[in-house]
Amino acid sequence: MCDPTQVYYQHLREGELWLQYCPDCRRYIFFPRSHCPICWGQRWEWRQSRGKGQVYSYSVIRVSTRADEQVPYIYALITLDEGVRMASRVVDCDLQSATVDMRVEMVPASLDGQIMPLFRPISAQGLE
Repeated sequence: MCDPTQVYYQHLREGELWLQYCPDCRRYIFFPRSHCPICWGQRWEWRQSRGKGQVYSYSVIRVSTRADEQVPYIYALITLDEGVRMASRVVDCDLQSATVDMRVEMVPASLDGQIMPLFRPISAQGLE
């Protein structure tokens, strides 16, 4: 069986966010793992995420932990439309514009040489 983390990052390199899905308990799973954390089943499958969700909570990071890190930035918990929650950065957003429940969409970006799912606000002009 393939390492789930490798499959996850391969899809990100292709610009897509894919999540594991457990057909036994009918739930999406995040972070990639070898079994379902709800029912412990190992019959999961991969499904493409819409890559959209909303900010559950956020914080503005103002102190850098690395010399090359740009601060301030928004670090948020994002609840995807599929129901899973993931931590990520919100980009292309003024610090004053960030809000809880703000709709966001995934944009793949390179951080420290690794493609990661970052999120940006969805414009109010109905891009959903």
